[in-house]
Amino acid sequence: MSKFLWLLCLPVLATAGWAEVTLFNPPDKFVTFSPVVMLQGQSAPSAPLLINNTSFTAKSDGSFSCGLVLNKGKNRIEAGGKTVRVLRLVTFPDIEQAYEGKKHWARGPIVYLATLGMIEGYPDGNFYPGNPVTRGELATWLAKAKKLPVPTLEVDVFFDVPKEQWRAPYVKAITAAGYMPPYSTEMFGLDDPISRREAAEIAIKTEGLGIVAKITSFFRDVPQQERGAAPIYTAREGGLVIGVSKDVMVYDPERAITRAEAATLVARFSAAQWGIRYLSDFENGYGPERLCGLNVAPRVVSFAVLPAEVGLKPGAKIRLRAELASREVFAPLAKVKVDLSSIGGLADAEMYDDGTGGDDTPNDLIYALNLSFDPLSAGTKTFWLSATDKLGWEGTAQTTLLVVK
Repeated sequence: MSKFLWLLCLPVLATAGWAEVTLFNPPDKFVTFSPVVMLQGQSAPSAPLLINNTSFTAKSDGSFSCGLVLNKGKNRIEAGGKTVRVLRLVTFPDIEQAYEGKKHWARGPIVYLATLGMIEGYPDGNFYPGNPVTRGELATWLAKAKKLPVPTLEVDVFFDVPKEQWRAPYVKAITAAGYMPPYSTEMFGLDDPISRREAAEIAIKTEGLGIVAKITSFFRDVPQQERGAAPIYTAREGGLVIGVSKDVMVYDPERAITRAEAATLVARFSAAQWGIRYLSDFENGYGPERLCGLNVAPRVVSFAVLPAEVGLKPGAKIRLRAELASREVFAPLAKVKVDLSSIGGLADAEMYDDGTGGDDTPNDLIYALNLSFDPLSAGTKTFWLSATDKLGWEGTAQTTLLVVK
């Protein structure tokens, strides 16, 4: 399995025919776990740029930056005539947690298979590598690894696998291929664990391995004459399974195989190995179809309070107005809020662009808020505006109100 290739973040100059552009970050062949990274560079002051087919203009000092919203796996960035390749890998918090100073032993296979979309974590974002893998989980992983055709279901697959269950198409595909037999015509055992013995038998069926005649080494807890020993030794000779100890040759056949062990097993399949090699190859797979998305923080065109001055008396009325720049190809706005704490109001009062709350015209990117308050003291009151898009990027602005005696 290839190691990550990290390069020094050296400036890259654009080729002839383009305005000179220097890219500082990310470097070419960059590997990251983050779904978003910043593209930063330098060009001529106020120069027009084309980044991933999107028009940009450098700042007055020539600097420019935007967010790269990365796809899982390979990403291509085109900026100022240069191409940068970024590999985004997928991981899980509980896989990255170090135990006795070391990362999880199955981190590599789990990361690569998750990036390839062959395995998945739990809804809470963790992987839980020590949990037993269920029959439904393994069926899904195997079907994805083998790229089996996934059918559209009109009837239930089994009594315990209704057609509405999201794993049902994968269960149908894997059982139809004969790789993973059900309990009966009615039951599959979707949520049941699988023993390491069963996993070995499923593995050799999936990879099409014939039973070996010659065994080079033996597990102490799997006698050669034992019923069910042949698939285990076939899987071992085929490089699909190993024992559970570095010091003693034992297989622990009756124990439930864990999610980490199952991921490692799937990673040894030929199709998964091809996928892992593909991810590690920076020379192929970075075509124009892999252009990643872009994003910038929302830009506040203007933010003002009307009137700009009120007297120190009850019932003062003001209107806050903010104009936001069009998001165009970027993530749409989610919320526009203002901090009214300087006048005793909410710290996150929402402004509106839906024709209510003081807004004149819906969906014109002009947000407004009418309010009445009782000034408690004279002086300058500062309002902070926060505009957040659906990716969590935030643009800010401020304005002031003068309260006079």
